[in-house]
Amino acid sequence: MKKNLVGAGAAILISISGLSADTLKNSLMSADKDDTPMVNLDNLKLDKKEKESRPDSAVVATINGQNITKEQADQYLALRTQGRATNFDKLPGDEQRLALINEMAVPNLAAIKANEELNAEEKKAAISRFWMQKKLSTTKVTDEEAKKAYDDLIKAVKEAAKKQSKEAPKLPTFEEAKREIMLQLAQEKITKELLKNGKVKLK
Repeated sequence: MKKNLVGAGAAILISISGLSADTLKNSLMSADKDDTPMVNLDNLKLDKKEKESRPDSAVVATINGQNITKEQADQYLALRTQGRATNFDKLPGDEQRLALINEMAVPNLAAIKANEELNAEEKKAAISRFWMQKKLSTTKVTDEEAKKAYDDLIKAVKEAAKKQSKEAPKLPTFEEAKREIMLQLAQEKITKELLKNGKVKLK
């Protein structure tokens, strides 16, 4: 049963690995003219003079009636620009400010739609994937653990080939396989913790 659960967890890992790319790490570029404009770093030539800025608590926009404060917009802007710009009010022009608010709005609007349109099982699966993704990002795996797992795998493959009187297949180097191995070990740690703390009974 444990092996089956590990396999299922591996499938979850594969499914969420494609979702884990953080769009915030991408370079900020202008979108095509037909698309919603993105924040463009090329235009962030902020005035050196002190420009009047609203207080952090000021409401700078609303999303479906929900207030977005300047503090929230500043934090998102700092994240999107990796600290190169931190003041929403100093973005050049309403178009750029609206583009940033549109980016902030998408996850909120998607969450509203998801809540309206997903059934109970789909919501449960989505929450499970999100939790697994978050847990994977904080689960520590050392280089030593990864190297041992790699060596054990190499040994097992060679022994299996020897028993079948076959030549062992060409395997990736540790550095080539390291990332995947560390992800798999993190997955196994999480699975082990879940089974240890859960109450699973066969009847």
